[in-house]
Amino acid sequence: MTVQITPTVEWINQCYDHDGKHEHVSLYLVRAPKGTVLVDSGSFYHREQITEAVDEATDGASPDALVLSHSDYPHSGNVSSLGADTDDVELVASSGAPAQQGLPDARKCDIGSSLEIMGQKFSFIDPPLADRSHTTWIYEHGDGVLFTADGFGNYHDPGQCDYLSGDFPEMTPAEKIFEYHRDNLVWLRYAAPEKIARTLDDIFAEYDVTAVAPVHGNPIEGDDLDTYRDRLHDAMIRIKEEYVVA
Repeated sequence: MTVQITPTVEWINQCYDHDGKHEHVSLYLVRAPKGTVLVDSGSFYHREQITEAVDEATDGASPDALVLSHSDYPHSGNVSSLGADTDDVELVASSGAPAQQGLPDARKCDIGSSLEIMGQKFSFIDPPLADRSHTTWIYEHGDGVLFTADGFGNYHDPGQCDYLSGDFPEMTPAEKIFEYHRDNLVWLRYAAPEKIARTLDDIFAEYDVTAVAPVHGNPIEGDDLDTYRDRLHDAMIRIKEEYVVA
């Protein structure tokens, strides 16, 4: 019930079906040196399936830690069902004030800093593509995977739910990248694509990214990162041009 992304990172996904167009709601399991770490918890809408998948992946044990990119429901909907409201599972959240968002026992991560979680170093990045404040992108320093919310997503067709980027005939389709960002990051019509591109350049220069693991898209393998980024940039330009604000 998981898809291997790198030697220590596995993908658990469920999908929303928008009249035949699928959108992922994903979480990722990191096999850290001292335990298992979940990145995000998925949507409460898929609670039964996600809980079952995590249970199978951890051989019936709870994860040892849960790290949230942010606290809205597609990301934090299963905190309780995965045991992160107990002393058995360490909860880490990026919110500026976790208690005010219903996470009073969460360990706070500061965006721009790093933490050691279950023996693995994780860095928390201020994301240039997000839909909420106090969102963070998360970089794990073991295999070099960058977990992104909510950018770097895409829609996909039925039957492509478990695809990695390289499983598509010509990589993640440009139109699906465009449609996802148009619908979910509507502020892009107000933004300057070249400024976002420069920020992304800085992130990829600072961190040795071997794969991108989006919450709302198919994971992007290292060999496909340049192509995906080109298609993302083209999508941002198209959004800016096609949705002119009067």
